[in-house]
Amino acid sequence: MKHVDVAIIGAGPVGLLLAIELAIAGVDCVVLETRAEPDTVQKALSLGPLGAEALMRRGFSSHLDALEARTRAVMAPFMQRGGWGTNAEGKPRFSGHFGGIPHLTQAIDRARPTRLIDQRFLQEFLLSEVQERGIPLRRPCTVTDVQSNEESVTLSLHDAHGRKEALTCRYAIGCDGGRSLMRRQGQFAFPGTAPSLAFYQVFAEFAGPDQTPPPGWLMQPGGVLAYGPVPGRLFMVDFSGPPPKELREPAQSQVEEALARVCGHPVPLKAFTGGRCWTDHTRLVDTYRKERLILAGDAAHIHPPFGGQGLGLGLVDAANLGWKLAAVVHGRMPETLLDSYEAERRPVAHEVLDNTLAQTALMRPDPQSRALRALMAQRLSDEGESATLSSRIKGFTLRYSLGGSHDAVGRLVADRPLCDGRQLYDLMVTGRGVFLQGQGVASGRKKRFPSSIVQGESEGKTSCLIRPDGCIAWAGEGNDVSGLDDAMARWFGSNLPGAALTPCA
Repeated sequence: MKHVDVAIIGAGPVGLLLAIELAIAGVDCVVLETRAEPDTVQKALSLGPLGAEALMRRGFSSHLDALEARTRAVMAPFMQRGGWGTNAEGKPRFSGHFGGIPHLTQAIDRARPTRLIDQRFLQEFLLSEVQERGIPLRRPCTVTDVQSNEESVTLSLHDAHGRKEALTCRYAIGCDGGRSLMRRQGQFAFPGTAPSLAFYQVFAEFAGPDQTPPPGWLMQPGGVLAYGPVPGRLFMVDFSGPPPKELREPAQSQVEEALARVCGHPVPLKAFTGGRCWTDHTRLVDTYRKERLILAGDAAHIHPPFGGQGLGLGLVDAANLGWKLAAVVHGRMPETLLDSYEAERRPVAHEVLDNTLAQTALMRPDPQSRALRALMAQRLSDEGESATLSSRIKGFTLRYSLGGSHDAVGRLVADRPLCDGRQLYDLMVTGRGVFLQGQGVASGRKKRFPSSIVQGESEGKTSCLIRPDGCIAWAGEGNDVSGLDDAMARWFGSNLPGAALTPCA
């Protein structure tokens, strides 16, 4: 029987990033994936700011630039036509949408942008990173049973040839998507709303130019139609009811039938190259952890794909969990640290589920919903209203409940320049926490921190303690260090070298 510290079930972006986080922290882990090859189905076309920043903190900024350039090159035919976020001059027109209603671009969107990155390209990059780091990835490898006790977890595995094997680990993490075996085997409750509609995302060519819809979101008599921004991509929301359970890969005839229902008239297709169909289950687990079994990403929460929030939500789950799990595995912190993972991330998922339910309501074709949509579109034409809602959707209003009176505590920090010419995220590549000392303030604090924290000097006068996931755990002005010792002990342990931290003259 083989043994590892952590087994990650699922080699999607969330599982891969979690494996990278654990490897950076020196944790022995393995990724187990049922599919023999990576999933190539078109999914998310963008990555929200907080998800992008989770990757930037580990030194992947230039890789994101390359992935975005690759995605934009594919989208170029549509982006130039102005239907997907650009005006006639090719400049950004809006940043994201709410139920197909565009958000106006705000200043913060330029500083912390949503990145046009195809999820398939991101997964390719993360997979190559896992391979370069030598992190074991076993595929095809199916987990058939999960047994856990107070000391360990035992996974029953089957390979492609039907050979059976047992793997023990200290923790098992389910990153295996909306149909998570880990969630079922661990008997996590998964309450939520029942399916009510059908989503189609397929690749097709229309019979003639006069039947080809313009790019962008189009409200139709029976639902919603969106064409682009990837050439040939057709996205539909069909409100005639949920699809049959077996309808995951629809045939051309089934797509044409759905098109007729949505548009109110026949829409023949000239060519069809396949795609997927799914429904609008909206569910959230009752708990993210049962002792040594933990869930992340879609295994913990599923929702309609509006606003492209799911990918970033899962990546930030991984960033939040990774460093905490590593600290527990290495014995630097007690297991109770893992309780903060659910306490911080579950409310965020709950808010995402709520806003996607609201977006679904705005897309319904009944007269009441269309009237509500018109009212919402009018409100969002106001820059202030648009900015408020956009900030919530993109996570800029996120604030974990960590206590403390300073407004910065609990927020995820954006990258920023430091006094020595580096950027803040340059200090975070190795997965350590950061103590940013206010400029010219409290220089006597130098060399009084454990090796899990690196120090830098901020251009401002606010000092702050930043966790490896980018969350500000403590902040103070000038020489005021009240509460810093408690924050250090809470997030990094109480065995600090040297004397207690005190204000300096």
